[in-house]
Amino acid sequence: MIYEICASSFESAKNAQEAGATRIELCSELGVGGITPSYGLIKKVMDELSIGNCVLIRPRSGDFTYTEEEFDVMLRDIVLCRELGCMGVVTGVLHRDNTIDEERTARLIEASGDMEFIYHRAFDCTPDPIVAIQTLKRLGVKRILTSGGKKSAIEGLALLKELNRIGGGRPTIMPGGGINAQSIVQIKAAGFTEVHFSGTVFEDLGTTLPFSFKTESFLDETKRPISNVKVIREIISKLAN
Repeated sequence: MIYEICASSFESAKNAQEAGATRIELCSELGVGGITPSYGLIKKVMDELSIGNCVLIRPRSGDFTYTEEEFDVMLRDIVLCRELGCMGVVTGVLHRDNTIDEERTARLIEASGDMEFIYHRAFDCTPDPIVAIQTLKRLGVKRILTSGGKKSAIEGLALLKELNRIGGGRPTIMPGGGINAQSIVQIKAAGFTEVHFSGTVFEDLGTTLPFSFKTESFLDETKRPISNVKVIREIISKLAN
């Protein structure tokens, strides 16, 4: 079994290596499903650890339909990962109807060069996963990280098995989502050879803050927070006169 650990810090990546995991998916902000980690984190992992490193390429939280500017950032991040010698990149782009964006996916694959290209759980948003896997198979995607269209891989196990049959190893179907010491046994018994999980525990920081820095409106997955020209000008104008 190949064990991939979703690591959102250098310490998590180091712990994955020490625990005997096969590789990591390096990211930041697991609470929103993960976004692209910083250059410094990627570089430190590549410089100081030997575990295989596949980097999440996701410019923001929310949906998987991106502006031209956001897509350009994704392409630049992939080039950076290639230059740093990363094993692979984990990413995904959808149309507004949640179908696979073939044209942009092909561009991401081209940018990744010799790195492994993994399509992430944007796959679980697609309206027809059978069509989606056939599309990704045709594009040459190496792996698909998926929970079978459900919140957890165990809930989506029936579809995962069907996807595994259709994929035939090309692409490899890698179950992820809610994997623990109990469910991993079921995953292996269902015939899968790769699995994705984080193995997270929540460590008490031992500190307190005077107030919460979280803003719930920024966590609405149906909206994209953008600094607005009109609002900025209105605020500036208050001191301009």
